[in-house]
Amino acid sequence: MMGPQRTDLRTRDLILEACSQILRREGLTNLTLKAVAEEAGISKGGLLYHFPNKVSLIETLFKYHNDKFEARLQELAKIEGDVPGAWLRAYARASIEQIADPGNASLYASIFAAEDRYATAHQLMRQKYTLWQKQVEECGLNPDWATLVRFAVDGLWFSEMHRYAPLSTTRHEKIVDLILELIDDPKGALD
Repeated sequence: MMGPQRTDLRTRDLILEACSQILRREGLTNLTLKAVAEEAGISKGGLLYHFPNKVSLIETLFKYHNDKFEARLQELAKIEGDVPGAWLRAYARASIEQIADPGNASLYASIFAAEDRYATAHQLMRQKYTLWQKQVEECGLNPDWATLVRFAVDGLWFSEMHRYAPLSTTRHEKIVDLILELIDDPKGALD
């Protein structure tokens, strides 16, 4: 039998996934607490028990997805092993995986578009990027070069998120390969 705390966590995650689905499909302007409750299959009161308002829901959602990204990043870093550039390669792969889903692009674009309303979420991102930049600089590659590669990854991520001059699948794959090559063989990648 599940305890009340475990049930609360499952309901909370169900609500966050429902909210994510609505953001992916319809964007932030069409997101209402009522719509999230319906999508999650719970009452609006049940939703309000977990999230007293839309700001609380969105900020928790942002942290939820950031935690998932961080877990994937750590998983990939472990797979990459203890070699120069391993952490940066894991960051690149996790970022590219995350944005490969057009729904994720829509989700993050919705949240980033409303920075003034969700200051806590954006403060979290500033803190995360500060930590990630430290990891980039300590990954065993030239820190300036590693930072340049991180900017390439972030540029691809933001471009895909906002659908700015979207790349063809072929071009996207070539850019991803080049980014990974810049980590593995910086001099050879430029030949």
